[in-house]
Amino acid sequence: DLHSFPTRRSSDLVGACPRCGSREIEGNGRDRNDIRRWRCRSCKRSFSVTTGTIFESHRMPAADWTEFLLEMLSCESLKGIARSNRRSETTPPYWLAKLFAVLAGIQDCVVLSGNVWIDEKYYPLSGKDQRRKADGTKPRGLSRNQICIAIGCDGRGRSFFSRLGLGKPSESRTRAAYAGHIQRGSHLIHDMERSHKVLVRELELTEEAHDSKRIKTLPDKENPLHEVNELCYLLELFLNSHSGFDRARLEGYLDLFHVMMNPPDEKMEKAACVLDRAMRFPYTLRYREYYRKKTSSKGTRSF
Repeated sequence: DLHSFPTRRSSDLVGACPRCGSREIEGNGRDRNDIRRWRCRSCKRSFSVTTGTIFESHRMPAADWTEFLLEMLSCESLKGIARSNRRSETTPPYWLAKLFAVLAGIQDCVVLSGNVWIDEKYYPLSGKDQRRKADGTKPRGLSRNQICIAIGCDGRGRSFFSRLGLGKPSESRTRAAYAGHIQRGSHLIHDMERSHKVLVRELELTEEAHDSKRIKTLPDKENPLHEVNELCYLLELFLNSHSGFDRARLEGYLDLFHVMMNPPDEKMEKAACVLDRAMRFPYTLRYREYYRKKTSSKGTRSF
């Protein structure tokens, strides 16, 4: 649920000082952006509703960030966003880092029930990180050059996406990825992946297992795994639209894709929910701080 977020302040967002927690506050005029400010009588510092959030830096107005959100929800690339908005190419990656921080943990409360479809999607590591054999060739098949992504959905339109590791999943990794997202006693619909047995056994699931080789030629309407297969296909399109992305940040991209695939349906509603979450999320990140962390010892940047 996009409305689930950690609450940092009272319901009016200014019931207490975000720095010391004191409720001894008073009005202190408005800033240059016409945002009302308050002053804490205890710590003597002033603040606004954006203090301590990703909006604390007024270089990121909510209106501009809403536009950025809508573009990200439309699978626009970061370079494309920079070109269309005539911004520096360093700005969208910085905004994306803030977005990923706000969305962190958004899938924790997702629990699928009833008919539950699961499958794994494999996505390659970036070329520089791929392993090679002694003769210089790459291993074939589902090697450790492939990132395994766990995907689950149910008949109520809910879905989740989780990084499962590299190569074929083990029972322990399958348990870690899926167990907390499937209600005990649900009906599991899946391919014949062996590691799924641990879920059936430990969550007391009924199951419906299908041979993926036999059903892959069926029309979508007749394919019993169509629901999860479609998510696999859309996820690949989404990740490909950000070709060259840092695989270390895959979890952030999966959280964003979760927002795209789950209610509410309208993009403006999704953006509003994310903005609401951001206003209540205690996190700040300065531009210089972000690029100081992202700059390697060789002076190259990783987006």
